[in-house]
Amino acid sequence: MAYPYDEIYLESVQKNLGFFFQISLRNLNLLPQDVQNTFLASDVSKQIEMGNPDFLCGKSGYELALIAFPKILTDDIIKQAISEPFYPEAEYWSGTVLAYCQWKTGKSFSAILAQYPLERILSNYHLMHEADITKMANLIEAGFNASNS
Repeated sequence: MAYPYDEIYLESVQKNLGFFFQISLRNLNLLPQDVQNTFLASDVSKQIEMGNPDFLCGKSGYELALIAFPKILTDDIIKQAISEPFYPEAEYWSGTVLAYCQWKTGKSFSAILAQYPLERILSNYHLMHEADITKMANLIEAGFNASNS
């Protein structure tokens, strides 16, 4: 299996996409489908898929969100988000799962989210967030295998 980028970047991508989704869904109060669509249309998803080091580890989750949501993510929202204690929630977890699944499968974010939308990933949080991340990735991959049968 050829991975889209070296494994040394994976933890950084997971953390940054976790922050990206938590900011987008919690701080901006956007709907999962809107965040998914904006993420897929943005340079963020495309550059990560291409293995661009600037997007793998050169930008924070906040900076990725600024790229995807330049008109609605203001300095005030960022300052508020930074000043509050951070507790990873379902939104953060969904970003880490999505990053891991994309790295592991080498599939595009759009293919993954077409098969297993962000809202569905979020709905698995309570059941799967304490399990090893590979279990969730296997669940998502099973959907690909079922649709290829």
